[in-house]
Amino acid sequence: MNDLVVIVTLLLIFTIIFYFVSNRLVRNRQTKKRIDTFIPLSASTEEVEQVQNNKLLKRFVSSVSRFFEGMKLSSKTKQMLEQAGSSMKEEEFLVVRLFSALGASVSLFLIGIPWYGAIPAAFIGFVIPSSYMKSKRRKRVKLLSYQLVEALGTMSNSMRAGFSFLQTMQLIGKEMPDPIGPEFDRAVREIGMGIPMEDVFTSLLARLPNKELEVVVQAILAQRKSGGNLAQLMDTMEETIRGRIRVLEELKTLTAQGKLSSIIITALPLLMALYLYVVSPTYFEPMLTSPLGMFLLVSGSISLLIGWVLIQKIVRIEV
Repeated sequence: MNDLVVIVTLLLIFTIIFYFVSNRLVRNRQTKKRIDTFIPLSASTEEVEQVQNNKLLKRFVSSVSRFFEGMKLSSKTKQMLEQAGSSMKEEEFLVVRLFSALGASVSLFLIGIPWYGAIPAAFIGFVIPSSYMKSKRRKRVKLLSYQLVEALGTMSNSMRAGFSFLQTMQLIGKEMPDPIGPEFDRAVREIGMGIPMEDVFTSLLARLPNKELEVVVQAILAQRKSGGNLAQLMDTMEETIRGRIRVLEELKTLTAQGKLSSIIITALPLLMALYLYVVSPTYFEPMLTSPLGMFLLVSGSISLLIGWVLIQKIVRIEV
């Protein structure tokens, strides 16, 4: 009986000590988290070095791009960079593409790939930066649809509280992140400089080619001409965009299998060829040396490209 009392007493003492210690640790962790949130810490040495390296790289690219300043580059490249939210100029982006192509071709040549295999690698390296910018632009424009729901609700509530339309746009520009925040802030500054609102919204749609944003802009411009309750109009647009996003998410779920199939079907022959080249070079050598092997490689690459494009056409459904 005495042993049982001792065991229960020790267990209670241990539980009480554990509770107070864990409670103190949790409070310290929460306090530190709140301090880190409101008072950002100074950058570490590695972060400072990374920032300095990025600045040096940017200066190098900027200095090399001066050789292309007089060239007439595509206006689509400038539009793509603006829509992707990049601060690079057209000539700087051209330098990045050229270095990417040179790096891809030299890397393959150094590991033993013949010179005629480095030519497609140079083309792929030249295309990769453009594909990255297009992907960044697509993600940025897609993120805008989700931000519009929150922005319209905030603007509607602000106007009911007595804010003007420009004040609500300025509020969104200060409070919300990229892309909608900086773009709305830029639109407010352009309106403040005397540019007509129609032209400001037109340039905004050029930088952010989003269908939901286009609907909102057209509704706002129509309301300015005909009059009406703008706060109620924004509530209606918020519900419309929310329903549209719900439909898009359902389509994304239904087409996920097709998108994954396109990735697997396209990557499987490439990975298998790379595996055979590394594991058994003599077995894969006829594909690179004989005319029939090179013809089969080219034919297979073209077939893969056609299949990937067709699958993307099938799974991409416009709403």
